[in-house]
Amino acid sequence: MIEATQKKLREARFFLRLLNQESQVPVRNEPEAFEFYLNAFLSAARSVTFALQHEEKDKYEAWFQTWLSNRSEEDRQVLNFLRNQRNYAEKRGGAEVNVIWEYVPITEVRTDNRGHPAYGFHWFGPPGTPPPRIGLPVHSFELSGGQEKVTSSCERYVAILSELVRDFIQTHSEG
Repeated sequence: MIEATQKKLREARFFLRLLNQESQVPVRNEPEAFEFYLNAFLSAARSVTFALQHEEKDKYEAWFQTWLSNRSEEDRQVLNFLRNQRNYAEKRGGAEVNVIWEYVPITEVRTDNRGHPAYGFHWFGPPGTPPPRIGLPVHSFELSGGQEKVTSSCERYVAILSELVRDFIQTHSEG
């Protein structure tokens, strides 16, 4: 049941995973990768309801508004906000993302993907000298009057969409 819809949900999870990984990268070879993954995520996530509507048009249209009205106000805000962000990405060239720079000591930068510890970040200096700092971008949305990390908002979006798909299947499964 609703195979294309479930595939779109898997696609959204795929790009969310890449977005999360990219948000942890201390030195970026591709400076626009985070934005590209975000755009791909927003497009895939928005396509979940499009695919569901295409696959089961009559059932979806009779069911969706009731399902949506039973969601919390916060869930409805997230759905609306990220739908709008997808529209901005498609029609304006990018989502409305704020970037602040968080400066951390170079010795605290995670280097999980470098293999042997010798290939990580190291620093040596006279005792008592603080290590140099490196700036890491933190991407956030202005959501509900505050700043929320892009990855956190996207994780919430996927959770809501997963519930939508699960609830649709449970409501409309035969048997």
